[in-house]
Amino acid sequence: MKTTNTAKIQFNEVNVSSLKAVVNMYQNKSALNSNSKDKSLYLINNLGLPLSVASFENRVIGYAFVTINNAEEPEINSYWEKEFYSIEAEQSLKFHAETIFNSTFKDAEKRTAKIQNAADKLSNWLSFCN
Repeated sequence: MKTTNTAKIQFNEVNVSSLKAVVNMYQNKSALNSNSKDKSLYLINNLGLPLSVASFENRVIGYAFVTINNAEEPEINSYWEKEFYSIEAEQSLKFHAETIFNSTFKDAEKRTAKIQNAADKLSNWLSFCN
């Protein structure tokens, strides 16, 4: 497993054990206060593909994910718990996510389709599990 440390924040690839924390953070950040069916649709359409997590004292405090933007290009974004956010930590997390992204999606011609397919499968699986 690839791990990077910045100060006391640790950066790791997203795995099954950290995915629950990522989904919980994602659901908490969304302003959607509807029934569970609407939340599942929102999850499918907006989660993206989580790549990397930031942890502090074994607690996930942020994550980076890739989505396909309006120009049909991959875009890496992040979300943080407010009290842990810093520009330096965000840059480190995004760098870690870019490293994972580049090693996972090497074929630039098929990259967009593969990302969208993986994100759709993950979102559908998570919706099924909820």
